[in-house]
Amino acid sequence: MSDAHSQARAIRVDAVWNGAGFDRAATFRVEGERLVPAVADTAFALGGTLFPSLTDHHTHLGLSDPAALFAGGITHAVDLGWIPSVAAAWTADLPDRPSAAIAGALITAPGGYPVASGWAPEGAAAEIGGPREAREAVRRHVMVGASRIKVALNSDAGETVDNPTLAAIVEESHAAGLPVVAHVQGPGQTARAVAAGVDQLAHTPFSERLDDALVAESVRRGMTWISTLDIHGWGTPTEHYRVAVDNLRRFAAAGGRVLYGTDLGNGDLPVGVNARELAALQEAGLTGAALVGTIAGEPTTSLGPRVAWLPTPPPSDNSELPVWLATARGMRVPDLLTLPSRSLGQDTP
Repeated sequence: MSDAHSQARAIRVDAVWNGAGFDRAATFRVEGERLVPAVADTAFALGGTLFPSLTDHHTHLGLSDPAALFAGGITHAVDLGWIPSVAAAWTADLPDRPSAAIAGALITAPGGYPVASGWAPEGAAAEIGGPREAREAVRRHVMVGASRIKVALNSDAGETVDNPTLAAIVEESHAAGLPVVAHVQGPGQTARAVAAGVDQLAHTPFSERLDDALVAESVRRGMTWISTLDIHGWGTPTEHYRVAVDNLRRFAAAGGRVLYGTDLGNGDLPVGVNARELAALQEAGLTGAALVGTIAGEPTTSLGPRVAWLPTPPPSDNSELPVWLATARGMRVPDLLTLPSRSLGQDTP
């Protein structure tokens, strides 16, 4: 770090995400690993754009490179399925990796998805035989640090838990203060998840077109959907892609909350912010601030210790947002002061 960087201890950027749009020409004071809004006579003129966070809400960190994910702009990652004892270690605050939240193993019926999927190692599926075992499985996940519980409702791949067992999973999870995430696949599985009070879908439903009434009911209940559109063809859209985009378009238009997620580890996906996923969200009708809001963090009084930084200001053309967002880099706050500046140590205009 140069002397001028050290003396300034403040940075000036072209824009910062505030949760609803961009504040322009923002200045922050560097306080350890935090950035605090400030008015400074002398600032390190970094330029570019800051985000409090960029989150991939559906990853499999055991099938990817967390350090490359952070370098590619993802500051926060949600792991939705791995061996619980292994996943628990990912919640440690490692400086070159995203902050991670975990679900642990997928709770499923005996032999159900993902037992025979090929991607899930032994221990990444928690097979249960009824409500009592369901409650025990939830409690075990709470003890290893899970911040949500994932249940597999994939009838295309085998048996699923029955309705009393699904109800026990939801009740036990909610009693512990944890949301329930469901992988829904196969006829009627989304309807089961909605009726049971599941909080979130790990994928936009892709195996059937949902009727408008079911879409509206999922919105009314406050359910969130994670996008994962790009897994359906990895840039070459499939029929599942078209079904998912149609379902998501109607969900978003009805007021449903959509979260950016890629299912990282599933096929040929970029490690970092995925421009194709964001472009697919645009196709589903999420544009401008609504698109950015699917991936970007909420406003905070201070930023850090991780932030996402893009070297340029936001584009004036909203259609350019996906490619622009994919230029993000994950950074620790002190490392911002090591980047090249436009006018190092000069008075801010």
